Amino acid sequence: MRERESQIDRDVTVDVDALDGSAGPDREAERESETTDSGVVRSRLGSIATKRSLATALVASVVGVVVFSFVPFLSVAGTVLGIAAGGFAYGLGSDTRRYVEMALAGAAVGGGATLLGNLIVALVASGATLVGFAILAGAVAGVVGHYFGRDLRAGLTTDLD
Repeated sequence: MRERESQIDRDVTVDVDALDGSAGPDREAERESETTDSGVVRSRLGSIATKRSLATALVASVVGVVVFSFVPFLSVAGTVLGIAAGGFAYGLGSDTRRYVEMALAGAAVGGGATLLGNLIVALVASGATLVGFAILAGAVAGVVGHYFGRDLRAGLTTDLD
């Protein structure tokens, strides 16, 4: 019985390329270069931004913009305040730093909202400048909102001496 359990517990790895004879020095060098090039990039990007955190930041920014769009007389300022509020909420609820995700989400939402809100101006006149400023303002608002949300979270969760 003990021999059977040891056979089950053993980890067996099989190199399929070696079995069919297609593995050679050229193929192994190609596989190593693929792994090092894409592995380094993926490992760095994976640690900076994840799909889930980017989607969460995007949803928080969109919800903030939609909520602030109901406030009268706050057209462009409402968009920026909504992105900042979404970043604040995301910073308050997250225990990790997600500044890159908030900057990307704020830029996308700010640029998209300005582009959709001023579609004629963006297409006919010098809308590129307007959309560029909106992208920059959205990114800054998202990062600032996230910073203050994390700051409040840190203040609420630290122990008093």
